Amino acid sequence: MGNSASNEKQQQKYVSLTPQEQRILENSFKLLACGGNTKDIKTEQIRIAWRAIVGDVITEYIINFFNSRPKKANSQNPSSIDYSLYIEPYLIMEKYDKTQQINFLANSLSEKGTSTDGNLVLEEVRKYVSAVVKTYIRALPFYCKSFETWKKHDYRYEDQTAESLANAFLKQFYKESKTLILEEELEKFLQYNFSFQIMWREIIAYIYGYRAPDRLEKLLVNTEPLLPALEGLTEAHKNYKPIMEIPHIIYMNSHLHYTLRSKWRFLFSSKIMGESFSTMLGKILNRGPTMVVVEDEDNYLFAGFAPQSWSKGLNFGGDDTSMLLTLRPEMRSFPSTKYNDHFQYLHINQQTLPNGLGMGGQFNYWGLWLDSEYGKGQSSETCTTFRDYVQLSKQKEFRIKNVEVWGVGDEPKLSEDSDEDINDTNKKSVLDKNLEDRVMLQMSGHKMHSEGLREPEMDL
Repeated sequence: MGNSASNEKQQQKYVSLTPQEQRILENSFKLLACGGNTKDIKTEQIRIAWRAIVGDVITEYIINFFNSRPKKANSQNPSSIDYSLYIEPYLIMEKYDKTQQINFLANSLSEKGTSTDGNLVLEEVRKYVSAVVKTYIRALPFYCKSFETWKKHDYRYEDQTAESLANAFLKQFYKESKTLILEEELEKFLQYNFSFQIMWREIIAYIYGYRAPDRLEKLLVNTEPLLPALEGLTEAHKNYKPIMEIPHIIYMNSHLHYTLRSKWRFLFSSKIMGESFSTMLGKILNRGPTMVVVEDEDNYLFAGFAPQSWSKGLNFGGDDTSMLLTLRPEMRSFPSTKYNDHFQYLHINQQTLPNGLGMGGQFNYWGLWLDSEYGKGQSSETCTTFRDYVQLSKQKEFRIKNVEVWGVGDEPKLSEDSDEDINDTNKKSVLDKNLEDRVMLQMSGHKMHSEGLREPEMDL
C-alpha cells in the first residue's frame, strides 16, 4: 500500500477532467487563496476552511494524505499545497481505480494506521469508515433534497447509530478476531460496498463544491441517492413519532433493488393508526413491495423486506430477494438461503393454521412473526430460510411496542381482480381439498409430490 500514482499518470488523469469540473475545482482553490497567491496555499488555510465544511476528523485525514505526498523540489514552503496536489483527492475518487483509492485511504490514516508488515490496522480503518459515514449523514441536510421529506417529520440520527451503520458496512469483509485488514480484503470492501463508495465520493465532492450547491450537483452527476424520498406522511399525522433514524433507513434502502430505492411510501404505524392487526392489513394489502419494521418492548428494532404485495392466502408468497434485517442494537442483514420458499405468509380466521403475518421458517419457528392477536410476535433461534440468520428480537416470544409498514418504490397499479375472494372454490382442483392439512405438511418440511399432477386446465 504505497504512495499514489506517478506524476505522469496524474497528468493523464488530469486531462480527463471536463471543462466544467476544471472550473469548479479552480474556483474552489482560488476561494481558499482569498485573492492572494494562487500558485499554492498553506495547509492551515485548508484546515480552517474544511473544518467548517466537514469537521475536524475528515479534514485531518485529508491533510495527512497531503503531507504523505512528495513535495516538489523547488517548493520553498513544506506546508504549501499547489493546485495539482489540492485536487488529487477529487481525482482519486472520480478518475482513479480501486488501488489508488486504497492508497488514498492508507495515506490518510495516522502513523499507527499501518502495521510493520505494511497491512492496515483494522481499528484505524474502522475509524476512517465511521468518520466518512458520520460526515456524510451530517452533510445530507445541505444538499440532499430527500432529507427534507424526513426532517419535517422529526427524523434525526445519533452518532452512535451512524457508527453502527459504518460497522455494518465493514463487518461483511473481515473476521471478528482479526486486528489487521489485508489489501485484498480492503479492495473487496471498496469494490462491493456501493453505499460506502457513494458516501465517500459525495463527501469529497462536497468539499470542493460546498460554496455553490449548483456546482456540487454538477460534480455528482449520476450519483445514486442513498436516502429515499418519503411519501404519504402528512400534517394529519400529528401524533407520529419516528421509531427509526436516518442511518437505519439508509441501511435498509441500500439492500433493495435499485428500482425500489428512490422513495418510501408510508402505509401503517401502530402509533397513529391503532394497535390493530386488521387495521394494518387494510393498509398494506396489494400495495407492492414493503418493509415491515418492528420495535419490541426490549427496544430491539428489526425489519423484514417483502418483495411482493401482501395478500391473504394459505400458501407462501414472495421470492428469494426477501430478507430480514436487524437495526438495533446492531445492523445486520440476512438474505435468502434458497433452501425453501417460506418468504411471505399472511392469513386469518383459520382454525388449524397460524393466523398472522410471517416471514421465513415454519410453524413455531418463524424468522419474523406478527400474530393476528395484536401485540404478540416471534423470532426463533434458527431459520433455514435466511442465511447467517440470528434471532431478531431479544426473546423468542416478544411483545410488540411499535409496528410500521412502508411501501418501497412506486405504488403498484391494482387490477380489477386484485381483491378476488381467496375462498372461491369454483376453479379449484381436487388437489386443493384439505388445503389446510396440505399447507401444514409443507410448513413442516414435507414435499408435496402430487403438486406436479395437477391438470393444466385446473391450475389456479
